[in-house]
Amino acid sequence: MEQTATDAVRTRYAAGARAREAALCCAVDYDPALLKAIPSEVIERDYGCGDPSRHVRPGDTVLDLGSGSGKICFIASQIVGPEGQVIGIDMTDEMLALARNAAPRVAKAIGYANVRFHKGRIE
Repeated sequence: MEQTATDAVRTRYAAGARAREAALCCAVDYDPALLKAIPSEVIERDYGCGDPSRHVRPGDTVLDLGSGSGKICFIASQIVGPEGQVIGIDMTDEMLALARNAAPRVAKAIGYANVRFHKGRIE
């Protein structure tokens, strides 16, 4: 049976959630001040290819499609502040578990909880 593109992506990112893969995606420089509240396992297993934080404003609602380990969500949560909210969508159970496990620790570090993660496909 031939593997679908969705299955291939799910398999690849599930493996990336379990162990760090340096070459899974491209490197991006993020604001170090915004990374301090984020657990190292989230940062090490983030495979995003961009930093949209310059477009985020206090009070915004941010939707991150393909949120993976949640790093962009946790960065955005600090920018939108307690009046904003961030929603991460991912199809990979392993990435969702990583992000959901980190969420209470990030909330404690920044002083509020405004991030939630949901399972879903984005196409």
